[in-house]
Amino acid sequence: MAERLIEFEFAGNCFTFRADLPEEEIEEILEYLEERKRRLRGRRQLSPLKQAVVLLLEITAELVRIKREHRLLSEKIGREAIRLSEVIEKELKCLGCA
Repeated sequence: MAERLIEFEFAGNCFTFRADLPEEEIEEILEYLEERKRRLRGRRQLSPLKQAVVLLLEITAELVRIKREHRLLSEKIGREAIRLSEVIEKELKCLGCA
């Protein structure tokens, strides 16, 4: 995948970076950041640096929450897979298949 330049405006500053992600993923990331920036606009005036820090903290908190949810769901799926495997094995024994 070809690397391309991406421009992003934040707090009156234009940032340019390189990315080799699929176009759809880049668009989704930029849309997400735009939505998060809109949420910041409703707050009292903050300096650009404080806006960036608030945004960073909010997104990091969201990432931590999602990672925790993912871990809990993965554990639940693992437990359920074991339980279903045991049920299937028991049923197969009852049927004389195992």
